[in-house]
Amino acid sequence: MTANGAVIRLGEVAVLEGSAGALGELALGAAPAAGESRTLEGARVLDALRRAGADFAEITYTIPPVIRVRRASQEVSEAAVRQILESFLGAALGAGAADAELRSVELPGPIRIPAGAYTTRVVPPVDRPLLGRVRLEIEFAVEDRPVKSVWVTADIGLYASVVVATRAVARGERVAAADLGTERRDLSQMGRGVLTDAADAAGRIARTSLVPYTPVRRDQLDLPADVHRGDVVLLVAERGRLRITAPGEAREDGTRGQQVHVLNRVSRKDLVGHVVDNTTVAVDF
Repeated sequence: MTANGAVIRLGEVAVLEGSAGALGELALGAAPAAGESRTLEGARVLDALRRAGADFAEITYTIPPVIRVRRASQEVSEAAVRQILESFLGAALGAGAADAELRSVELPGPIRIPAGAYTTRVVPPVDRPLLGRVRLEIEFAVEDRPVKSVWVTADIGLYASVVVATRAVARGERVAAADLGTERRDLSQMGRGVLTDAADAAGRIARTSLVPYTPVRRDQLDLPADVHRGDVVLLVAERGRLRITAPGEAREDGTRGQQVHVLNRVSRKDLVGHVVDNTTVAVDF
């Protein structure tokens, strides 16, 4: 016997003739999970008929001691899961979906859900982007009733233009606009911090050597120094309306906002301050 819905109906487990046909929708209990089975005792069926007010004077019945009922099911194929995820990516990435590629989908095993039209909801991770190998939860509902939740692994490629060096750039060398180009690469294969705009690299100083046609990362570059070791600078200490200045000397290179060591040329004390511009360092007192 096969149950099609979440509830076992009398009409699904019995042959009903004549006036008994009106009892076809009588509920006998909860149906098993999709593809699984359960047994109903004949006494339970008889009790359900009594509660429904069946007229046994007019009904002839034969009820076996035990009835085995299986839930009708359907298998969601890998192709169907792929389509579900592609629709999700289209909605989640918006205009960027045109640059995305769902390379592969890994299922935990056969996905069986109850028979009938179904809807899905994909739950993405909250702590990482939709890039590379990502675990996604798919929630299935049949007739608006949640029936199953499964985890799948998707391998997602996302293509974009990234900045590359067009020549070898030595450590400490200033990177010129002419030293840079862009190439279309899969971001899932790139490390974190890869630059996508050449303007973010031009004019900076190479912290490490740059290899030709290798993507340039933000952590490989430094801003040009505003003050250099040995530069004479103005030391400024302010508190409220009080402002004190003194001549100083930079002990190291530094960019605006960066902490540097300086020498107060009057007191000969070593201090620590923050670079304001190429002639000024703010210090505490």
